[in-house]
Amino acid sequence: MAGDFRRLSPGARFAADPARRMTTTLRAIASSLALAVVAAGCDGSRPAPCEDGSCGSQVSWRKIYQQTVNRKIDLLFVVDDTPAIAPFAATLATGFADMASVLEALPARGPASLHVGVVRAGRCDQSTRGAACGLSASEQFLRAEWCETQTNYSGTLADEIGCLADLGATNCAPAQPLAAAADALAAPPRPGWEGFLRADAYLMVVVIGAGDDASAQSVSDLAASIRGLKADPSQTLASAIVPQSCASGAAGRLTAFVDQFGANGVLLDLCQGQLAVALQQLVGSISALLQPPCATNVRDIDPDTPGLQADCVFEDRLLGSDGSRTTALLPSCDTAAPPCWRLTPGGASCAGYVLDIVRGADWCDEAGENVAIECVGCATANDPACAPAR
Repeated sequence: MAGDFRRLSPGARFAADPARRMTTTLRAIASSLALAVVAAGCDGSRPAPCEDGSCGSQVSWRKIYQQTVNRKIDLLFVVDDTPAIAPFAATLATGFADMASVLEALPARGPASLHVGVVRAGRCDQSTRGAACGLSASEQFLRAEWCETQTNYSGTLADEIGCLADLGATNCAPAQPLAAAADALAAPPRPGWEGFLRADAYLMVVVIGAGDDASAQSVSDLAASIRGLKADPSQTLASAIVPQSCASGAAGRLTAFVDQFGANGVLLDLCQGQLAVALQQLVGSISALLQPPCATNVRDIDPDTPGLQADCVFEDRLLGSDGSRTTALLPSCDTAAPPCWRLTPGGASCAGYVLDIVRGADWCDEAGENVAIECVGCATANDPACAPAR
């Protein structure tokens, strides 16, 4: 973006209007919101605020903010389908509905971009329910992309996930969920699973079992094979949901498995029935990326008018569902309807102004790539024209 950003009026943009002419024009373009104040004198001293007349000076700062929040999730459920899981059938049905609700209610604009697959933990029958649940194109996992406008199923997300997870309880024991997870994610993918793993998506493995894992491979090797699928370890998460308070046996291997993922590993009690908690770490990871940007050097170009009168240009770069890119200048929300920009006092979380892009009702969060922002600021940090928001 740095090479193709254009001001609305090239040249002396802010000097074109005599009422806004700078006393000293400093057209420094910065890569961050922090701007250098007036340099110290040769003796190391600094003048008192505004004593040198610099409070009439303006600068223009520029910053590029990423608008795309990674909401791509590749979610693999490994479900015990041996006779031991039969007493928990109702718990599973309710739990999968609850987890679908969590996925649909992820923060920010619109649903996440989802790939959801369900595999069996029993080892005699390794079939999946893609065809039985009406998935198109012989795919064995659910796709709900671009704010659920591109899907491979009909009906609701909750119904489809519930159908895929309705595996019964007749497979042969003992359950081997960790081996099943590693097999499902191995390369090359098995038929119907091509494209399930996306390089830039979060990967989460959720194991639901009536007891411990009985896979032949070591837990550390199985966990390493899954963690190794991502270059960024923060993008790989694991949960295990097994009976604890209503069972006598300990799930030592599954406990050790989630421990391999550090803070991204969660062990839950199937007896308590709160399956949706398994997704909370994933929700938290995405939520942490949604904090709005904060600008701390925005000049009020008309202090006699109530509120902040900012002079800014917002250039929006958008990504289409087909991969195309477009660029547009956004107007201020004071003068136009969405999409538009506004600056609001940041309060305790921001000492300046929150930079907010207001979108229309049909906006999909996956479309925003980045926005380049250029605003008039103050050359001196103590200039009252750039006082912190109240």
